[in-house]
Amino acid sequence: MTKRLILGVFLAVALGVGSFFVAYRLWPDGGQTEAQPDIIAERDQLTREEAAKPRFEGVVNGIRLYSLDAGPDVQRKDACSDAKPEEAEELTMSDVAGTPMEIIPTYLPPGAEEVAPMEPPVACKGIVVNVQRWWAMRGKGDFYVSRRQGEQAIASNASADRVSAATVGGKPAVVVAPLAPDGFGQSTVIVAEDFGITIVFADGLPIEETVKIAEGLK
Repeated sequence: MTKRLILGVFLAVALGVGSFFVAYRLWPDGGQTEAQPDIIAERDQLTREEAAKPRFEGVVNGIRLYSLDAGPDVQRKDACSDAKPEEAEELTMSDVAGTPMEIIPTYLPPGAEEVAPMEPPVACKGIVVNVQRWWAMRGKGDFYVSRRQGEQAIASNASADRVSAATVGGKPAVVVAPLAPDGFGQSTVIVAEDFGITIVFADGLPIEETVKIAEGLK
């Protein structure tokens, strides 16, 4: 992978985690739970109601949430924000082992199995800016954990009534609830870190499970 492509892919992933899960909520062997017509209708209604609400933009617990379609001057800043292609570097998980950016879960939901990461760790100007791991539960959903260097900010598409302040693992955090208690509509936990933020983004998990994953991260 070229360094220009590394930088471009990192920026796309950083801005489009939500879109990724909408488009690629697939178990590797194609296993999915077939939804019933009444459930489909209920979820369609929830989706329409959410779409009609204004998106939340603001600062909660010191973490800034901004629109997915925000311009470059609004997007979060990190070591890759103004990096040249030659300053971007693709790493391996062993390169981040033992650092604060390493992702070590102590709790996983029943049935969770790790899937190959969407992209390898990325560094810019010698600074590790993004590390991610991804798990799936056959026919139930999946979740993604990312650690990002830089500003404590994240692109979000949630309405205000889904966003709340929290404390996770003794650290300031933001919780974005799913549209339904079973986890439909995606949930997110964003935790403030000395290096930036840790994100747990889940589809198909109750918010309690998403928070429990975040609380169990080392």
